Amino acid sequence: RISEDLDATLFVEAGAGSGKTRSLVDRIVALVRRGVAMREIAAITFTEKAAAELRDRIRSTFEEQLESADGELFRTALEQVDVAAISTLHAFAQRILTEHPIEARLPPNVEVLDEVSSQIEFEQRWRQFRDRLLNDPLLERTLLLAMATDVTLEDLRHLARVLGDNWD
Repeated sequence: RISEDLDATLFVEAGAGSGKTRSLVDRIVALVRRGVAMREIAAITFTEKAAAELRDRIRSTFEEQLESADGELFRTALEQVDVAAISTLHAFAQRILTEHPIEARLPPNVEVLDEVSSQIEFEQRWRQFRDRLLNDPLLERTLLLAMATDVTLEDLRHLARVLGDNWD
């Protein structure tokens, strides 16, 4: 079904060594033979390693097909492999957001951070906010009342983290 039911979107889940990559390559070859451009195909994997392996296998298979009757289709497809959406789910989502920020209601040139960079950015924003909070004379009484009820700066930091994680 993977290489024959080309009009359906499929989710393929199977154990290691079961032939998932071979089946996906066969499906992509069948789509290219049908005239589908690589820029219109999305092949999403769970790991960077699997995405790289899939891309390499597709490239190799296309190279093998250059001498076939459909050689020109595969030559064009081969040129498009590096820009095709063969990636992890996160990389695919980032690609969509980068290519369509306005539609996603994001500012142009939005940058998606990895987890470590995101934590560093949060800590920098928290320190700046905390410093402004502690230096604002208009908030002094509010902070004293909060601290009198056992609200700590760490509690506020945790609240900021939760709000940041759930901004939407």
